[in-house]
Amino acid sequence: MYHCQLNIHILNELNEKTFWESALEKLIVPEGLSVRVRVLAQTDGDILKDSDILIIDLEEFDSRQIQSWLKKDARLILCGNAGQIAQLQETLGHRYDEVWARPFEREFATARTQRILEQIKTEKELWITRNYLDTTIDSIPDLVWFKDIRGAHLKVNDAFCEAVGKTKEDVQGRGHYYIWDLEPEDYAKGEYVCLETEEEVLRRKETCLFDERVKSKNGLRQFKTYKSPVFGQDGQVLGTVGIAHDVTDLENVATELEIVLQSMPFAILVKNSEGIIINTNHKFTEYFGMPAEEIAGMDFEQWKEQLLKDITEQEKDGYMETAIQVDGQERILEIHKEPIYDIFSDLVGELCICREVTGERMMEQQILHNAHTDFMTGLNNRRYFYEYMAENRGDQEISMIYVDMDGFKQVNDTYGHKAGDEALILTARLMEKCFPQDFITRLGGDEFLITILGPCQASVLRKKALALQEEMLRAFRASEQLKQLSASIGIAQSSDPEAEIDTVLRESDMALYRAKQLGRGRCCVYGDDF
Repeated sequence: MYHCQLNIHILNELNEKTFWESALEKLIVPEGLSVRVRVLAQTDGDILKDSDILIIDLEEFDSRQIQSWLKKDARLILCGNAGQIAQLQETLGHRYDEVWARPFEREFATARTQRILEQIKTEKELWITRNYLDTTIDSIPDLVWFKDIRGAHLKVNDAFCEAVGKTKEDVQGRGHYYIWDLEPEDYAKGEYVCLETEEEVLRRKETCLFDERVKSKNGLRQFKTYKSPVFGQDGQVLGTVGIAHDVTDLENVATELEIVLQSMPFAILVKNSEGIIINTNHKFTEYFGMPAEEIAGMDFEQWKEQLLKDITEQEKDGYMETAIQVDGQERILEIHKEPIYDIFSDLVGELCICREVTGERMMEQQILHNAHTDFMTGLNNRRYFYEYMAENRGDQEISMIYVDMDGFKQVNDTYGHKAGDEALILTARLMEKCFPQDFITRLGGDEFLITILGPCQASVLRKKALALQEEMLRAFRASEQLKQLSASIGIAQSSDPEAEIDTVLRESDMALYRAKQLGRGRCCVYGDDF
């Protein structure tokens, strides 16, 4: 995660360059580090100011000048005999790291330098770990703190300092009552902090969740607090770490929301981010027969599975519909979900609004029925015929039976439109009886169309069409006003999925025209009877 180059400089006016180079070339450089070794016969400030490790192996040197050149964190090693070292120590005071007494072997220089490199690596890893930790906790909007076993704060994040109005330096090492500006007697009473929570975490030795109230510079605050024990290498608890999420605003909103919920004309359910139901209103109880205290704590998905089995997803995102029984009557509810976010834009729950749309759906169904249906006969109309075929035909074979009543105009002229209407309605019922599974359309006037999707032999179609003719004749002859009516029928088929609907319709009309030419009251199949 990091890389650092270290400059090792050796000041040696003696002819021992080979000694030092051979000693240091045997170094095993730790991962993340690289070294550059230079042996200098005389001091050079431009070079020494970049030293990370400076080894002085000189009989005489200007200690003050060298100290002025060295970086703050540079390692300084002194080499020499006992007399030289004593003099150097007196001159430098404590501004050196190690003393290597002459004489020593190459292996000694290698081993000691190796150890210094390991120390530098450890220090850099410690620094970067601390930096990672500080950056991480300061990026968290929640309050984060670490305490020792006595309850003193060892480390806190920026959000914590913002909440208490103090700096990190001021907080470090201090206890709770000082940090939160509580009097010791208030702290001891535990009026605004839960003293038992720390003890519980230390006793249970596991992460615990608490609801805590704390007096802050912004007044009384409500927190959801997670506290965990921190263990040492021996398994003993060293202290605790805590993360507190400020839910004060959400709690205040919840109070206001409760008033709004109970006054709403819709059934409303509130669930938390885990999908657990936490609240409902009076209208909800009216619809579903479950009071708030009974449904609270239930898993929303389980409740939905038990009571809302017939939920239909709508095209618009977030909307569902279901039918329920209320006082023995079916009611249709539209259920809409709205997410609930906290002050940090974190999802903390969901609001489910159940609005009764029974009347609306009945009106929609009626409007749709009227738009698709012939008012007189109740059959499908011409417009819906094209819509239905576009949605359902696909690659299926299609057969059409075109029916036209013979003598219908004469009945209208002789007995009036009431008799004509009676004939149309009677014909529609007979068609539904003879073709219960097929799509029947009133094209207009006294013209009807029976459409069959799927394989069907022409001989079968003719047989069924003739049976319809017989039924119509029998019914017409039973009425004095309608006994002169008969029906001409034209049949057309196509197994070509590319064939246009209007093409098949025109062919069935041509077959019908052929039936009328042959004397009416007949049935002709397009192609066979031409």
